[in-house]
Amino acid sequence: MIRLLRAALIVIAANANPLSAGTATDDMSSDPFELIAALEGRWQVAETPALEIVFEQTARGTTIVERWETASGVHSMTVYHRDGDGVVATHYCPQGNQPRLEARTLDAGEVRFAFRDVTDLDEGESHTHALRFVPQPDGSLVRSEVYSGPEGLGEPSSYTLRRAD
Repeated sequence: MIRLLRAALIVIAANANPLSAGTATDDMSSDPFELIAALEGRWQVAETPALEIVFEQTARGTTIVERWETASGVHSMTVYHRDGDGVVATHYCPQGNQPRLEARTLDAGEVRFAFRDVTDLDEGESHTHALRFVPQPDGSLVRSEVYSGPEGLGEPSSYTLRRAD
């Protein structure tokens, strides 16, 4: 319940006032890791009701795991952790590659990740190139991603997530 309240406060604060130095929301919502941690719980994907995304903390709260789950099991996952002053996201793709992205910018509660590098990328595979989380006034969350493949960057795909727990 506390996590849900904290996430709601972050969404409300982020949408009420743009972040600026010295505001009361700075400490709570300007840290990309804390924004991702506040997503802890189960989310329903509006566009694909058979898909749920689960965020959970592990490693004494130093790591956030995002799992995509369907009736047939875990589809993929992304792991978020601090790296010095930054935050890194490693996506474990069903294709078998592992792109790493790093938090680049924040806009009023929004978290954006940009491509850093990728491991185990085979010829012809695509990989996550950008990832973005945008809180919505109604408490939902838009999760957008861009893939890069042999033809270059693809179009962004977006999912609207609503709390399921």
